[in-house]
Amino acid sequence: MGSFKHQVLGDVKGKVGNVIGRRRKNKYFIYAAPAEVKISNSPAAIKSRDIMKPVSKFASVVNSIPELKYLWMKSKIVAFDAFHKIEKENFHFFMHERPTVNNFITPIESIKNPISEGIISERGIKLKLDIDKEVLSQFEGANEVTGVGVICYFNPSEGKMDYFQLNRLRACAIEVKNEGGLDLEIGFNEEERRNYNSYLNSILYFTLVSKDSDGVPVKCTINYRSEFVHEISVIKESFPYRDSWA
Repeated sequence: MGSFKHQVLGDVKGKVGNVIGRRRKNKYFIYAAPAEVKISNSPAAIKSRDIMKPVSKFASVVNSIPELKYLWMKSKIVAFDAFHKIEKENFHFFMHERPTVNNFITPIESIKNPISEGIISERGIKLKLDIDKEVLSQFEGANEVTGVGVICYFNPSEGKMDYFQLNRLRACAIEVKNEGGLDLEIGFNEEERRNYNSYLNSILYFTLVSKDSDGVPVKCTINYRSEFVHEISVIKESFPYRDSWA
């Protein structure tokens, strides 16, 4: 691969003969096209290709959250951009169909997670935080602490739906100034309630992000990750909805 320091040929884009030209940011690169492309159909290669689609879907949602995109971009992981860093680090933890509880939404360089428990229902998510001296010291000087996350709904109750669905989550800014317990609640909107009722299971990935006075992310906590079994199908059978009572 070569790059142009001076544009003697103008903008070189696409394939010309056995040469491929591409532009990345403000630089132009030249690649030699391979004489022959061989696609492996080994079990490992097929599995790798199948996993890439859900991995890309997961990476796209994580990358769409500004705080998480910034943290991945600033991480020391070697990849072209934040999106590809997320893909690279999460690929090996995916199942064939979906993410697992071993996946994560922030780089490994994180601080202690204060979330001790999570509960999910049709109304939303409730998280219990245990703030101790270590947590307080980690967030010392932060102008704001924001909770952000991703929830993966999987195992649809009806066969015609995608096997998994992803939603972004955002909590109101919280104050971390004193030791003790703290409850953080995130109410579901209509789409999230619909997903909760349409899938039998979910995985929550959540983190707290501290920001400076300019709103720039500084630190994030180790991901809180938990898998849930939804109970709404049982409730619907026991207590059917009615417009009126006979």
